[in-house]
Amino acid sequence: MFIDLLGFGIMIPLLPAFSIEKLYLSESMIGFIAGVYSLAQFVFSGFWGSLSDRYGRRPVLIASLAGSMLAYILLSLVFSGLILSTALLIIARAFAGSFAANISAAQAAISDITKPEERSKGIALISAAFALGFVFGPAIGGILSENFGFGFPIYASAMLSLIATVLCYFLFKETLPEEIRLANRRSNVKRKILDVKLISDTLKNKNFGKYILIYTAGVFSFSNIFGTFQLFAGRKEGLAYNQSEIGLIFSFMGICNALVQIFLIRYFTKQIGEQNSLILGCFLSVFGLGLIGFSPTTMILMIVIAVLAVGNGLSNTVSVSLLSQHVSKDKQGTVLGVNQSLGSLARFFGPVWGGMVYQWVGYRYPFVTGGLIMLAVTVYAYQKIRRD
Repeated sequence: MFIDLLGFGIMIPLLPAFSIEKLYLSESMIGFIAGVYSLAQFVFSGFWGSLSDRYGRRPVLIASLAGSMLAYILLSLVFSGLILSTALLIIARAFAGSFAANISAAQAAISDITKPEERSKGIALISAAFALGFVFGPAIGGILSENFGFGFPIYASAMLSLIATVLCYFLFKETLPEEIRLANRRSNVKRKILDVKLISDTLKNKNFGKYILIYTAGVFSFSNIFGTFQLFAGRKEGLAYNQSEIGLIFSFMGICNALVQIFLIRYFTKQIGEQNSLILGCFLSVFGLGLIGFSPTTMILMIVIAVLAVGNGLSNTVSVSLLSQHVSKDKQGTVLGVNQSLGSLARFFGPVWGGMVYQWVGYRYPFVTGGLIMLAVTVYAYQKIRRD
């Protein structure tokens, strides 16, 4: 997972700059392109999650990693300038999103092999892999693009996905017992690529629906910064960062998030419990998001980003942990797939919203609106947990 997410992180600082310098796109279009990956992921994540319940986590992980490699090959045609096409860029991003089932499948695998009381620690390992991909990926992408052009980092991402696919094929052992897979295959439930009824029923579930809503809203708020943060940080009248410096800022965010996953999650959940840790994470995200646009210096920006990393790391990881604890073993892949699917939809609308607000309202307001949404999520989480 780390190797694959390292490839994903490499291209994070590249997309806005490439879209403006080479394709001459608007901020709103950049937001759409940043989000189309997640729109495709929304359509397919539930399907892949259900498939992993029927046939196992291993084949789904292998297929998703191989699909990511092919998507990077398509992207390399655009970023290297061989086919300078906005349409192909959108298609390649959508193709990558349709195969991005690795997170939910990995979360389901962790759920297969951990006890409920150890679930937060297990889910945190996946989040740590994601965070560490953000530590090294954006820095590598920024440095490589500054020195070798936009195309070279994408070739590197394709190679990393190939390595992850090979490692998964030879090293990963199936975690879902054969009897559960057989029982799920024998069931008469039809699997759809986009099962709207399944999503609706999952959200309405009184035991775990609230955790999916909290996770989805949190992802939407945080996704406001994808695309818009690079534009904000690169403003000539503001911080005026170049691609390497923007990549390093994202790496700093990843370091903070990794420290949360490796050390702080265990501390907070032990001291104040998982539900209170979830509320605390939502509350910290209010300030971490809302104050980004008002950060006049690098030092203040880093403090704000550290607060955001702690808040986002707590809320996302603990909400998934609580969700998995309220789902039966044979439905882990399906429900976590729905959760990942809705999170992907939020990752689509987040950058789209952020790009539109940045262009039409002002550079501060993608972050302000994200903070306000997290304030509403904090109140909702507090009320729901008190009621329980």
